[in-house]
Amino acid sequence: MSTSSLQNYRVLDAPKEIKSSRKVACHPMPYPYAVFFCHYDEDSSETRVFKVSMVGENTKDRVDAAAVCHMDSASAALLNLTDKQGKSPMCHFFSAGDLIWVQ
Repeated sequence: MSTSSLQNYRVLDAPKEIKSSRKVACHPMPYPYAVFFCHYDEDSSETRVFKVSMVGENTKDRVDAAAVCHMDSASAALLNLTDKQGKSPMCHFFSAGDLIWVQ
């Protein structure tokens, strides 16, 4: 688990893509014991993973975060996560406790 404080962060360098043919993402569920909701990407071209180095605005903490970009955001539009209707990638950071395995 991360000990970084809640604050604004500034990206230090260009994100570095983590090339992989297969990915499994897991997100913690609200149970009194460890339960994760996991899903995988069957098409390696649809989702890309990046390592992003950032520094905290207040504490100057340096953190490396995983960012995931869904290259075809049409399915995200169906979930009301974007209004672009698949015209541009949709990217998001993984929160503390989220996991991603890449191969």
